[in-house]
Amino acid sequence: MPVKFSICLIPERPVPIHEVKPDKIHGIFFSLIDRKLGEELHKPSRIKPFVLGIPKLFHSEKPIERIFLRISFLEDSLFPRFLSSLLLHEGKDIFINDVKLKKLKKPFTDERWIKTYETLYKDSTTEKTIVFDFITPTAFKRGKKDYPLPDPKLIFKGLIRKWLFFSDIRIDTDLRKVIEEDIEVMGAWIRTKKIALSEGKITGFTGRVVLYINNNNKEVLKWINTLARFSEFAGVGRKTTMGFGMVKLTNSAESPDA
Repeated sequence: MPVKFSICLIPERPVPIHEVKPDKIHGIFFSLIDRKLGEELHKPSRIKPFVLGIPKLFHSEKPIERIFLRISFLEDSLFPRFLSSLLLHEGKDIFINDVKLKKLKKPFTDERWIKTYETLYKDSTTEKTIVFDFITPTAFKRGKKDYPLPDPKLIFKGLIRKWLFFSDIRIDTDLRKVIEEDIEVMGAWIRTKKIALSEGKITGFTGRVVLYINNNNKEVLKWINTLARFSEFAGVGRKTTMGFGMVKLTNSAESPDA
């Protein structure tokens, strides 16, 4: 069952933005949970059951006074285990570099962000136009290089892989040809940005991308729309456990600057 929620962390003093690298956020998340859960989530795996995001990290130059950490879990058991771990380790100190963080006790979510995989599928439409807002830098891997462009095939291949790994609702339609040939970019208002990690850099894109599905099969359209909605929980591309690849669906296919 996908779940998305936020936790607010307040630094004792404002933290310069250049000190809050994406992999530091990854570390903060593991500071919030107990060792057993942390070891499980840290096991080597190409498909991780959690996604992290801090949009402000990529869109502001001002020192950070509040950290709103967005967390998505893609596996049923993780949300209650996280809450239990959070409560049992209430007194545990959390730091970013040398700055102590105070955490507010209650994670924030609402019913929109607690869904079953079955509900995601049942509630999806059969729209032929899908509009993504890529909120944080998004990148794919091609060989040893970053690929910072919105390739529909790469977007949906990753979403299908995650859906099949975590969901008990099987995709009963062959989508391989569809994502290879039938989905095209109708518009893109994007910019690329190089993001520094503690080791190395990643180039990703942000902005609005409009996709069109050139297919009339209702079942195909329903599955593509389901996967698009799933992306709001699962993220898109690489390094989603460090805040990359956060997306939001929107109804407007216009330029965000229009």
